[in-house]
Amino acid sequence: MSNCCDPKAPKTCTLIVGGELVGLIGVEQAFIDVRSLNLVNEEAAEKLLEIVARRNYIVEGTQREYKIALLAAYKNYIAKSR
Repeated sequence: MSNCCDPKAPKTCTLIVGGELVGLIGVEQAFIDVRSLNLVNEEAAEKLLEIVARRNYIVEGTQREYKIALLAAYKNYIAKSR
């Protein structure tokens, strides 16, 4: 059983999605993966959602909001890493 202090526990990223605070795992790795593919805008948003949805439950009908939130966070990640 893992707990909050387990160094092997996945890191949670919190985003505002459709006005709600949501915790997701695997977001930073998704950013790294998408960056290596040199994708931008809608293509990047699609790929980010695809990768993040592998490890997180995304409610049907909320994909657009998730893509917007993930793309905004991704752009912030890219800007900070320059």
